[in-house]
Amino acid sequence: MSALGIAELNALLPCWPKMSVERYAAFEQATRVSAVRIGELWWQRPRPFFYRPLLPFKKYHLAETQKAFDTAGIFQHAVEDGQLFNSYLNPVFFENPQDYDVKKLHDNARRSLKKALRNPIAVRRMLDEEEFSGQAYPVYLSFYQRTKYGFDTGRKEKANFVRWSHSVFQFPEAVILGAFLGSELVSFEISCLVENTLILKTIVTSDKALKLNTSDLLLHYYRSAAQEQTEIHGIYDSMLSENKGLNNYKIMRGATVMALPAFIHIRPGLLWMLRKVNGAACMRLHGFSTAQLKFKGFANP
Repeated sequence: MSALGIAELNALLPCWPKMSVERYAAFEQATRVSAVRIGELWWQRPRPFFYRPLLPFKKYHLAETQKAFDTAGIFQHAVEDGQLFNSYLNPVFFENPQDYDVKKLHDNARRSLKKALRNPIAVRRMLDEEEFSGQAYPVYLSFYQRTKYGFDTGRKEKANFVRWSHSVFQFPEAVILGAFLGSELVSFEISCLVENTLILKTIVTSDKALKLNTSDLLLHYYRSAAQEQTEIHGIYDSMLSENKGLNNYKIMRGATVMALPAFIHIRPGLLWMLRKVNGAACMRLHGFSTAQLKFKGFANP
């Protein structure tokens, strides 16, 4: 198998224009992700009163983030080497993207990709808003009905999905890869190159796509394309999940779960309340060290 797998589709592999952090923040806001600027930094609010940097895989000096600590809530960010820390952040990263080699994948991952490549699936970038909103809506519905994915559930309504699609297409820097069975879209994923890091957004797969291993195929195309774009220094694929199967899926395909020393700013009273109300959430907030990740089986095979 070649590095790409399907050489004749080389010309369809995407090339990402760079986004600044400010532009990426605007994209997130437009697509209903809660992004707020406090001081000089952009933060994401995944839950009420809880903030992490919009780029959670970056390290920040405590002096940069001090202004945010005046805002009510819980703030957590990775710190520069040698600084005070009281927790860990665990982003999932595909490092050294130019070294991607299918032959180096774990046996199970390589077999899964070979199976996907044998299926009659075409992968291409989607550039037409009308095509995307029309074809992606049933894919999203299938995905939602299977997973009950809780973010922005208003997209279950066709009009809201069309509005969301329009927002996405206001940012031509965002790349949408679609997997097609004949003329039918069965899976899609959106990605952005922010500074020197390729950020993979949530992949959306129909029930039909699961049987065709399209997740492996899309990841292969992303990694193959990133291999050709030397300014991409890493691929970020979200934070460590509570879903162990999802974490293992990524690790088996070459992802690294990082253990970045981080600082949590939380008022003592709020910390006491969090421990009382949801001790498990409090433990997750503190993250895992490298040794703990190995103990839990989240290290590369």
